[in-house]
Amino acid sequence: MKLSSHLLAASLAAIATAKAPVPKICGNGVLHPKSTAELSAMVNCTHTQAYQCVDRNNSPKDDFMTLNSTDNATAYPVCTEAFYDFKVSNTAKFDESLVVPDLVKVNKIYVSGDFPTYLNATSIDFPDLLNVTGQIDIMSAGKVKSLKMPKLEYIAWSLHIDLSAGEGAEAPPAISLTFPSLTTVGAGLYIVGNINAIEFPALSNSELITIESTGDLDCEAFATKVVNSTVRFRSSDQSKDAVVCSSNKGSTKKNLPSAGNDSAGGPSFRANMLLMAIFVSCASLLV
Repeated sequence: MKLSSHLLAASLAAIATAKAPVPKICGNGVLHPKSTAELSAMVNCTHTQAYQCVDRNNSPKDDFMTLNSTDNATAYPVCTEAFYDFKVSNTAKFDESLVVPDLVKVNKIYVSGDFPTYLNATSIDFPDLLNVTGQIDIMSAGKVKSLKMPKLEYIAWSLHIDLSAGEGAEAPPAISLTFPSLTTVGAGLYIVGNINAIEFPALSNSELITIESTGDLDCEAFATKVVNSTVRFRSSDQSKDAVVCSSNKGSTKKNLPSAGNDSAGGPSFRANMLLMAIFVSCASLLV
């Protein structure tokens, strides 16, 4: 007996929009490789679009799914695009170099040692990273002397990098940082370490930038350049700060161009709020 055209169309539609869990290697939204082989396989997970859907009661589910459809966006209107968190801790088997090629777009990046142990890696490289829909946290990384994200353009939330040494630990190596393509950091930057130079030549949109260096960074030159070249800093009623910087060569705090001249001082209300947001976010990743 032949199927009616309506039944056939319905069957084909059901096949075209079938949902399936992401492969086991992809975890459930968090990629946490513990070896180079796992790293490559998990990065491949990000090359297939994942979704999070609602259940029959329209309640959101945390499960990452794939949709086998040529038109995913309209096939399942109760599903939304989801992006992976990428996490590497000191338990991972990366001795000196952490290189993560082909990772282009993720929700969060969390690279850290397991306190009180520091990350073993001395160099970190994300050569293809373009877009982070959440934030980047690199912490307990006092051995790192090279950090590269040459193509990174957009961070929706914050960038937090802590390359400082803990109490009693060997002094961290001097480092120069540059983010040549970074244009937007939605909630600001907080960077700590033995920093001798730092550049954001493309930055056009950010909240407060806080740099705490134990190195020879020229804070006055850095802060002036960033304030003058960045098109937009978000401000608040509590503070008009744009850049707060301290190093062995001195400290400065630059205001928005319309808010007056610079003055020396510590982090403002918004800096504390940024630190609190970073702490809460990092805590959520460790749960």
